[in-house]
Amino acid sequence: MKKITLLGSIIVLLLFSCVANAQDRRPFHIIPLVPVVGQDVKFTYDNSLTSLAGEETIYGTIYYWENLRWRAEDLKLVKNDTAWEATCRVPENCALLSCKFYAGDKKDSGGRGTYTTMTFDKRGQNLPTAYMAWGMLRNKTLESLPGYCEEEAYIGDDIMRFWLNQQLMKDPGARKYVFYYAAKLLNQMIPGEKHEQMLGDVDFILNLPDADEETLLKALEVAKDIVKDSTKAVAIEARILKDYPDGILARDQEIWRIFRIMDADVKAPELEAFLKRFPTEKFQEIETETSSMYLGKIFQAVIYQAVIKRNDFSLLYKYIHDVPHLYLQTFYWHMVQVPLNTNQRTPEQVLPFAKAIYNEVMTRPQAGADQVYSEREWKDYLLTRGKDMILKHAFVLDATGSSAEALELMEEIKGKYNFKSAEYNNQYVHLLEKNGYQSMVIPTIVASVREDAVTPEMLEILRKDYVKQHKNDKDFEAYVSSLKSQEKQQELQKHLQETMINKDIELFAMEDLNGKKVDLSKMKGKIIVLDFWATWCAPCKASLPGMQMSVNKYKDDPNVAFFFISTMETAADFKEQIRKFMKEHNYTLHVLCDNVNPKTKKRSAVYDTYAKAFKFSGIPHKLIIDGNGKLRWSINGYMGSPSALAEEMNLMIEMLKAAK
Repeated sequence: MKKITLLGSIIVLLLFSCVANAQDRRPFHIIPLVPVVGQDVKFTYDNSLTSLAGEETIYGTIYYWENLRWRAEDLKLVKNDTAWEATCRVPENCALLSCKFYAGDKKDSGGRGTYTTMTFDKRGQNLPTAYMAWGMLRNKTLESLPGYCEEEAYIGDDIMRFWLNQQLMKDPGARKYVFYYAAKLLNQMIPGEKHEQMLGDVDFILNLPDADEETLLKALEVAKDIVKDSTKAVAIEARILKDYPDGILARDQEIWRIFRIMDADVKAPELEAFLKRFPTEKFQEIETETSSMYLGKIFQAVIYQAVIKRNDFSLLYKYIHDVPHLYLQTFYWHMVQVPLNTNQRTPEQVLPFAKAIYNEVMTRPQAGADQVYSEREWKDYLLTRGKDMILKHAFVLDATGSSAEALELMEEIKGKYNFKSAEYNNQYVHLLEKNGYQSMVIPTIVASVREDAVTPEMLEILRKDYVKQHKNDKDFEAYVSSLKSQEKQQELQKHLQETMINKDIELFAMEDLNGKKVDLSKMKGKIIVLDFWATWCAPCKASLPGMQMSVNKYKDDPNVAFFFISTMETAADFKEQIRKFMKEHNYTLHVLCDNVNPKTKKRSAVYDTYAKAFKFSGIPHKLIIDGNGKLRWSINGYMGSPSALAEEMNLMIEMLKAAK
């Protein structure tokens, strides 16, 4: 066996000496010190010497640098007397391996030195790309594993250039993969210079008889985007299309062509032909700027057209395995969440395609760039990114008779909401009751109150429990208030004070649902709350439970008046729709109908006047007017918590009452 290269052995020693302390104890070490591909390596991690000291459960990820990409796996850590241990087999093509350890939101990747080492083949030689990869791991210009390094581990571009040069010295064939990264680095360091060297590298690649398409595409990027030599770029493009007529570049060109077809019905057969020529499974590991930006939109246009025009979901089922993973949650939003939120479809109607999309999101095997996540990290990523989809899916399952399965999903995303979402909390309490976990209901509601994320239904459950214990609800409001953080309440009061305004406002007369005129200008002395909403506006309707809570608080106060102004309604029977909606939800809200704008002929005159005068747009929008007829507060949108909204309203009203 040949000796290990001198530089390689020095690097290995440096990697481990940088984590040794004065007592020669190391938080991380490898046995054998020199890992060989195809053989087992043992990792030992002593978290008591790291930022994870005191943590009882440690997880770990190992990253393998193979074929110019990182691939991650979970470390199967086992605790011994003093440290955590794991054994892995080094893949045959792995030139560099790195470890990361974490507990909750805290991570440890070794600080300045990182927990990284090069590997060696059975002859004692470093594998190709090892030196380059060691630099790229820690260089922000060429960063290959974003989020891995701690800040003190990063190296400058000049040091990165040293590692690229080392790679060229150690590997005679390195030029064919180093050129691309060298061009990007030099372009960052000295923009517009070194073009001659870069063109020489491009010519070198073009003269390689066996250059693969990905290498040629990198040469094309250098010629087109860095050197900006259009003649050279055209030559490279022609070479790629000649050698790889059904390859990556040809696929990108077809994606761009089909994307620009305006008629979705014309797009449909083009998409089918595209998938026959460029099968999805052939390009699972490939992601280009063109494919990431436009391919999913082609699927959207074709599938959505069939759904919207013909209520035909067959193309969704046909192409669901081909749709880019990133777009699937968008599909769930448009096909499941929006129709449910707007009452266009029932849970029973959406269930089949909701299941199909959800299962594809959560179970599709990782491919391409997604392999930079370990299995555990990938699951956490899906739960974090998809928590709102999962929450809605739990609702669908519960509404269609699968409450036990729904509760399992809610448990999976519980930590992602951490009691800060009223929608989650309400659904979770409902499912706890439905599945017989009654003992968990009140503690869950109490935790939700502390985060000011509860619904009226949850408060009613808490009220009944309070009455059961105290025989009456006399001090219930004080009890609820005591559960809330006083610091947060003070912060809210300060925020509201800072957002208060003092502007003149014209007050109008409008009709209620029965045609009775209500003149706001004759209500001087009252605090008036105006809530602009519409039957077609899901966020508007979602905010009404919180507004009802505030209405209930002031229902016997003659100096406070709430009006819910139905605006921009287009349906001929909108008044009947409102009556039905109010009855279904037991709302006792005083609804006024916006006046007709004489210019637009739309029922939005009051809204239009205020939107222009006070520079806002969109609904729901709430205005609060004090007893002197001055506009004091203007707020747009809805943040999702009925109790938080009610508290905002109540606190603002109380501040205005105190200011009289």
